[in-house]
Amino acid sequence: MKIRAIRLKEVGRFSEPVALEGLSGGLDVLSGPNELGKSTILEALKLVLFEKHTSKDRKTVEALRPYAGGAPLIEVDLETGVDTWRIRKQFLDGRSVELRNLRSGEIARGADAETRLAKLLASADGSDRFALLWVDQGAALAPLNPTQKAGGALHAVIEGEVESVADGGAARFVAARLKAELSDLVTSHNPPRPTGRYKGALDEQRALASRRETARARLANVQARLDQLESVREKIAHLADPAVAAQSVQAKADAEGAFEAARGAREKLRLAEEALARHEEKVTACAAALESLRAKITDLSKLEEAAMHEAPQLVELSKRLRQEETRTQAARKKRDETKEALTAAERGSKAQALAAQLREVTDRLNAARAAAGERKGLLEALAANGAEEGLLSAARREAQSIATLSARLTAAAPTIAITYAAGGAGKIRIGGKPLAHGDTLHPAQPVTLEIEGIGAITVAPGRSDSAADDAADMAAHEAQLAHLLRRMGTASLADAERRAEERRALQSQLAEVSAQLRERAPDGVERLEAAHAELARRAALLGPAPKQDREAMDLRILELTEARANAEEDFDATSARRNDVGKQEVQLRTRAAERAAHIEQLAAELGDLAARKARLEKLTMAIAEATGVRNAAARDAAAWREAAPDEARFSGLKRAAEAASAAVIAADKELSELQKIEAGIEGELKGDRADDVGSAVAELDEASVAADERVRALTQELGALQLLARELDKASSETRERFAKPVLDRLEPYLRLVFPDGRLSLGEGFALETLQRGKATEKVAVLSEGTREQLAVLVRLGFGRLLAEAGSPAPLILDDALVYSDDTRIERMFEALKLAAESHQVLVLTCRERTFASLGGNRVAVAAWRPS
Repeated sequence: MKIRAIRLKEVGRFSEPVALEGLSGGLDVLSGPNELGKSTILEALKLVLFEKHTSKDRKTVEALRPYAGGAPLIEVDLETGVDTWRIRKQFLDGRSVELRNLRSGEIARGADAETRLAKLLASADGSDRFALLWVDQGAALAPLNPTQKAGGALHAVIEGEVESVADGGAARFVAARLKAELSDLVTSHNPPRPTGRYKGALDEQRALASRRETARARLANVQARLDQLESVREKIAHLADPAVAAQSVQAKADAEGAFEAARGAREKLRLAEEALARHEEKVTACAAALESLRAKITDLSKLEEAAMHEAPQLVELSKRLRQEETRTQAARKKRDETKEALTAAERGSKAQALAAQLREVTDRLNAARAAAGERKGLLEALAANGAEEGLLSAARREAQSIATLSARLTAAAPTIAITYAAGGAGKIRIGGKPLAHGDTLHPAQPVTLEIEGIGAITVAPGRSDSAADDAADMAAHEAQLAHLLRRMGTASLADAERRAEERRALQSQLAEVSAQLRERAPDGVERLEAAHAELARRAALLGPAPKQDREAMDLRILELTEARANAEEDFDATSARRNDVGKQEVQLRTRAAERAAHIEQLAAELGDLAARKARLEKLTMAIAEATGVRNAAARDAAAWREAAPDEARFSGLKRAAEAASAAVIAADKELSELQKIEAGIEGELKGDRADDVGSAVAELDEASVAADERVRALTQELGALQLLARELDKASSETRERFAKPVLDRLEPYLRLVFPDGRLSLGEGFALETLQRGKATEKVAVLSEGTREQLAVLVRLGFGRLLAEAGSPAPLILDDALVYSDDTRIERMFEALKLAAESHQVLVLTCRERTFASLGGNRVAVAAWRPS
């Protein structure tokens, strides 16, 4: 069978109709990025071929419904012999199926189409060959069990090639019937456990005995609780089912075994690498020892030659060193005498300069002390004068405000003019104070004029809100003015102006005196006094200044300085010559001593010429021996490095073992809890009252006898079946190799392309068992992921070739396979795929466009489709 086209609508990510047309039936390649929909196409192909159109299975049909909703429509063109068929199925809403023969035009629909499709695919369920050859994304490393996936089709093909076909089929028929009969009685555990009819009989036997005892006690009101008990027992039976428990225990054992094997391989790898490192160190050490010995022999020869050459040089240098030492002592004496004379002259000059400096500082200190006293008096006078400019300016503003308000109030107030008649002067008063002739008043507030001997006149100006506000403002300004005058220590604004003028004069004097003080003592009087004391101390240390005049002193110092420089230069020159000769003499003497010691050490260490030759030969042999051991250790480490899993794989095996163990513990815990519940219910049933105990016990006694008889019969049947099974096992092992040969023959051309020296062996049920390369045989389960993936694909190619040659071809479909292959292996795998495409269709779905470019083949692409 070959797939010629695949068309989809409302399937997974393909909400719009798309098609994969132009499949050649040979090597077809669909290459594109992730999320192109390659895996969706493969799932849709499985769905249309192997799932009935009426199915609503959530894992298959519902999983391919788009997020936006819809009814998946899938159409596939298949070529079988001379006919080409088109199968179209729509699932879920409006479900339908149609099978059309594109050559004859014949059409089948509904159940008839499903039946004819199953026959067309040439298998009982229409899936066995395809399940064997189709590799889903990420499933290449899954264990390959051909007899489970395609047992019927595969055995039918193989039996056509081996001798005694009838014997093989009959044996397999008997074995299958025997296995079915045994599985209805006991499990496959060792020892086997009762199951099916046998377990049912035993359970019935125990249940009847229990019920009979319970019936003798109390049976009243028991039916409802028995129903509940039955439900719990069903769950217990499921959990206690040996097949279920065995599956969990086996999974745990398998996972733990795989983990322990991986851990052992990693430990072997660690030990092998440590051994390799040790042997590598030994090789390096031997090589270094040989190189060191050769170097020492060479060094000894060079040292002896150098010692003979330098001996006369040492005698000559010692003589020159004594001569230079005498010259240096004479130059040192002359330098010291000149230096002492210059030091005395410079001390006298410093004493003269220091005495002059002390006089200048003394004058400055006296002037600074006088200025400081004057400044102190000015500061005290300023502190006593509070007429600061800020306060005075504020007082002026208050006086101006008062004058403005007073003028406004005067303009708004009544005018009272005082005029006395002859003899009446002083008789008009305000508050007891007499008014003078000619006084004029402008009262803003009510005022009372007292007239002596006559009475009083009260003058009240008219009420005005603005006048009241002005009067209140003027009172506030007058209060503020009085406050400012008090702060300045004056009684009036005029007095404040005078005091302010005095303050400005004091500030001017203070600035002048402060400038004088800064000029004489920039850092303060205290610092100047300290400087004066220090100068006096230094002058006392130098002693009295010489009487000689300054010019003569300077001339004398100049002469001595020049003489000292000449003496220093002469001393430096002689010292340098002496030091140079001394250094050469010391270096040569030290080198000679070190060389002599080294010669003595090397001679003692190396021995005579014969001993040296023997050591050289011994080290050369040791290097050769260590190199051989090192190479063997490297091969051992490389072998374990190939066998040991990497960190990610090792962690995965560990997690799988832990998960399997946890699953067994969880099942045991649940069973224990259910057993407690069962015990509780049984306890309640025991407390119930019983009616008609006699008849119930009689019935149960009769049933128990029948159950005992069934158990005896089934036990005898079980013994007979187990005896027959042992005899069949002996016979089946003899024909296993005969049945594996046709598969291995078809696999060999592909295996030779990728593993030229490789040979595969198949175990029970054609499962992959070992790979032999050269003299080494390795279990497939411990190979690297890349190698296992390649073998899985190659074996499928062998099965495909076998089926094709037997007239039952099926396409091999790879969905993103060969993801673990290196550059060399993948090119070899490409050659194998090309060879396989000559026998049957190979359809490759991949997202690795660049890597698979060299595969070649017929390139196809997803395109738009218009359903008819």
